[in-house]
Amino acid sequence: MKKEYDLKSLKRRSSKAKVYPEASKIALNIRLDAMIVADLRDEADRLGIPYQTLINSVLHRFVTGQLIDSSSKKTG
Repeated sequence: MKKEYDLKSLKRRSSKAKVYPEASKIALNIRLDAMIVADLRDEADRLGIPYQTLINSVLHRFVTGQLIDSSSKKTG
């Protein structure tokens, strides 16, 4: 890695960066049980990802139907 970089040689972007509003993140305050957060942090550490990313992934999979609560399954 260089100690110094010549930033004068960089070119400006000719157009604006693409922004997808549906993909933007929002700040949210939520209260969760301490044990749940501790378990999520442990799992995120095991996977090598940030715990908030793991929480977002779990919520995304649940709302898209990819993650099913086994206790809510109806037995026929």
